[in-house]
Amino acid sequence: MVVADPRPSLWRVLDERNPRGGRLKGWLFVTHPGPSLLVTAVTVAAAGLLIRRLPSERTAVGLVLVMLPAQLAIGAVNDWADARSDAVSKTFKPIVRGCLRRGDAALLAAALLAVSLGAAAFLGVGLLATALLAAGAGISYDLLLKRTPAALIAWWAGFTAVPLTAMVITGRLRGSLEAVPLALLLAVGLLIANGLPDAEADRLAGARTLPSVLGERLSRTLLSTAMLLAAGYVLLLKAGLGQDGLGWVAAAVLASGALAGAPAAPARRLGFPLLAICVAVATVSWLAALPVPGA
Repeated sequence: MVVADPRPSLWRVLDERNPRGGRLKGWLFVTHPGPSLLVTAVTVAAAGLLIRRLPSERTAVGLVLVMLPAQLAIGAVNDWADARSDAVSKTFKPIVRGCLRRGDAALLAAALLAVSLGAAAFLGVGLLATALLAAGAGISYDLLLKRTPAALIAWWAGFTAVPLTAMVITGRLRGSLEAVPLALLLAVGLLIANGLPDAEADRLAGARTLPSVLGERLSRTLLSTAMLLAAGYVLLLKAGLGQDGLGWVAAAVLASGALAGAPAAPARRLGFPLLAICVAVATVSWLAALPVPGA
């Protein structure tokens, strides 16, 4: 007996696993719209934090035209690269369900990248550089690095690109160099937290993710160490950058993120989302603590 889905029609359309919505929905979901919109919103919000007001129309539209198409393209490349494995483990994916061909996803990604990089080039060489960093990080991860310890390089570059893009377009570059090593520490923590629950399965499948190579105990130790080092680094920078009390908040939140390395088996799947929230709050606090020139 087939049981009808009790959820409202809108929620069924928004659920990638539900076929309702047809080909149009497939073309949308191949781009991973949720994460793409989130990264774009964070970048626009970062620009607002740096100038302590709503970004101008030019700034907001520019960031959306640069960041959103690039993130959508990275999502499409991901599904293009994973089409064969998705046919086994994720049969709800748009390419697997036949909503679009694998080649269509590649063409869509190329068109979206052209929009992103074209907009960035129009807005300036600096913004083009950060756009290339963001796009290169995501696509290299999709195509080459996802199942290797070198995935850390892609995560580091991606985490660096978001605040740098906001800093370049607003002209608020204070803290830009200091953000690079901080992004590395955050990338270490989040990458391990993301891969740790599947580390053993990845190892048995032959994937050499960072947690599967290090093992659970060393991975948890490295995660906690990275977050504590990030907290200490933020405090070390605070006076030199002229940050206000929000710098203390950022450090405290990052230090609390070290708890994601605790070996609490029932909460294994919660480690990554909880740590992601900590990192988001800490990043917002750190950017807001930077002084505004002339204020």
